[in-house]
This record gives sequence, structure tokens and C-alpha cells, in this order.
Amino acid sequence: MTELTPNICKAKNQWLAQQVDVEYPTKESIEGRKIYLESVESAECFKIDPTQLPSGSYADDEIFLVDFHRLTVMFALLQSQRWQSKSEQELIVEFLTQIIYSEPCQLYIGFKNGEPSAAAMVTETGGELLISDIIVAANNSESEKRQFAASVIAKLPSDTDQFEAVYLEI
Repeated sequence: MTELTPNICKAKNQWLAQQVDVEYPTKESIEGRKIYLESVESAECFKIDPTQLPSGSYADDEIFLVDFHRLTVMFALLQSQRWQSKSEQELIVEFLTQIIYSEPCQLYIGFKNGEPSAAAMVTETGGELLISDIIVAANNSESEKRQFAASVIAKLPSDTDQFEAVYLEI
């Protein structure tokens, strides 16, 4: 994270960390949370002007709100590709498949040719919007991440003009 981490990035991380605060969490989901939280320490979260993002790389009908378990599993599998080690990937999948759909975060997944190929998380809180946890399976370049972020923003039901600030976490 950048030195002055915006509150919305902290809110997203807190929301994710709480996903395994249940009566009987699995050891693997706890380990996955630890790996995830360590990774966000090096993430950059910065304010953006959404109109300055490149054109979206996904059509509106290629992006879906994750709202049932099968899509959650696809989201988790895509996210796990951000880690190199197979064991870390498995722990991340265990952690992220525990997500319960609730505010302030929503998960989105993009499909190309019928296959899940990109994912991101959207957080809305305190008049701010954050697009984070972006993965694009092709080569996951920063350019592709920005294009997918633009696609997700275009898919959102709310206009970005209503937010005091829009952030991108890469």
C-alpha cells in the first residue's frame, strides 16, 4: 500500500479479512487470508479520473456481478493466479471462496469466448469508489488492468460523477 492509504482501501481489506471471522474457519482459509493481507501491503492505491482510463476491453454483456457460488469459485480461481506458488494459490482459493456477498464490496468477473478471463472487486463507501484486485488472465499487464477497470466502471449501475473520489488499486 502507499504510505497514505485511502480509507476506502482499508475498508476493502477489513471487509475481506472479516470474511473468515466465523465460528469454525478452516485452517486453510485463515492461511489464505494471511497471504492475501501480506500481498496488499505492496499494492498501490491511487486516485484516478475515470474519464482518463483507456477504452474498456470487455463489452457490457461480458462482465457479470458475482452473485452465486459458482461465480465466486471462478473469481477465486482467477485471483489465485496472482500468486506464483501452487500452495499459495490453493490457500487463496480457500480464502476467497468463503466470501459472503455484502456491502461495501462487490465482485465482478469478465468472460471472453465463454471462459472466465478477468476479475475485479468494487468497493463503494463514504462517497468513494475503489476498483481493486484486478486480474486479467492474458498477461495481467497494467494496461490490461486499466482497460478491465474501465469496463467494470462502465458496467456499474451508478455514474462515477456521484463519487467524491475514484481509486484504483494495482
